[in-house]
Amino acid sequence: MLRKKLLYLVILVQIIFLQSAFGGKMESFTLKNNIKVLFNRTAGAKVVAVRIMTPVSVINETSDKSGISHLAAKLMTHSTKNRSSEILAKDTENIGAYLSAYIDYDVAEIGMVFLPEYFDKAAEILADVIINPAFDEKELSFEKQTITAALDSRKDSIDSTASDEFAKVFYRNVPYSTPVLGSKETISKLNREDLIKWHRYSYNASNILISIAGNVDEKIVRQSLEKYFSNVPTGVKFEMPAFNIKHTESIKKEIKGKFNQAYIYVGFPASNLYDKDFAAINIASIVLGGRTTSMLFVELREKLGLAYEVGAVYPSRREESYFAVYIGLDKKNIDLTLKKIDKILKDFCVVKISEQELKDTKTYMKGLYIMGRQTVWNQSYYYGFHEVTGKGYQYDAEFIKDIEKVTTQDIINIANKVFSQNSVTVIINPNEK
Repeated sequence: MLRKKLLYLVILVQIIFLQSAFGGKMESFTLKNNIKVLFNRTAGAKVVAVRIMTPVSVINETSDKSGISHLAAKLMTHSTKNRSSEILAKDTENIGAYLSAYIDYDVAEIGMVFLPEYFDKAAEILADVIINPAFDEKELSFEKQTITAALDSRKDSIDSTASDEFAKVFYRNVPYSTPVLGSKETISKLNREDLIKWHRYSYNASNILISIAGNVDEKIVRQSLEKYFSNVPTGVKFEMPAFNIKHTESIKKEIKGKFNQAYIYVGFPASNLYDKDFAAINIASIVLGGRTTSMLFVELREKLGLAYEVGAVYPSRREESYFAVYIGLDKKNIDLTLKKIDKILKDFCVVKISEQELKDTKTYMKGLYIMGRQTVWNQSYYYGFHEVTGKGYQYDAEFIKDIEKVTTQDIINIANKVFSQNSVTVIINPNEK
């Protein structure tokens, strides 16, 4: 039995991550209740991925309901009013499907991957999950324990501890300030009624998007979705919350940690994903810390031997984002490394990168882009993400064109725009032994 289950898991992994989708024809249509559907019909692999996505996620959580998006979505994949956890799992496995939930700051989703001949059954199961979640009390209690354990586990990771503390200081009291999982304090207080209200807001026909990629007949897709998802009720439409973040001064926070090494996280305010500089900042993040030939890696690790790990990060966010540099290092090197980071960033603001380096970086990014869209699972995500966040699914193809337009002067300009602002620095300093 164990061997059979392991084999089943291996097959699922191959389906999701290894099977390629060759090409595709994009269609967009709406159901009778105005749910928008994106359908990328691919050739090649006989695999279909469906994601039910909503913009009502962490970005809409209040401080006392932190983590509710994650908790609700996880429980939705456990059981429904029509299917116990055992029956839901059995019905899903019987069609060789994989059901999952994914939650990020600006999007939440329930997804399924399966073979095209089971599209109608898969659509019925997904609709049941979306429309009729049970939010069973026993499952709620168990999931709370799981989340609590995961939050404790984050504290055992030095990079998670640093990034969580940075977000808390940088974003203060807005929803981006806490992990997607929430906090132990808020999770412990959430109840079934809270989840029912959140589900009613998040997964209604006014908010959800269905994003599909795979080798399946369009007629079957339309008929099955209309049959099962036209029953999703309308509701309150997503509204962007008001973010009011002012960085009036630079902040440095030092934490005494239980770790054997030190960690530095330095970040600056940066544009959201709608900004005209979005592509340029992405390139800048790769040039500075996105690969082993990046400036930070070469200067801090290869030349000076100051870092165990080093990189740069620029999250795609609907509201204000940040551009951050992170470094894992020995405690004795903290002061020197901070000075070197400051010098590297200042030099980056005045010294143009070479045309060859810019070309190489663009080639690297295009390679990541293409490889990241080889599976139907990933395609359904990227098209859906851009549509849900308001950029439009067409932008997924436009992004490469925007990358190609970026010049070396654009990199200088964006560096001066970002690194001239007040910063937030978090330092994890190991306890003395």
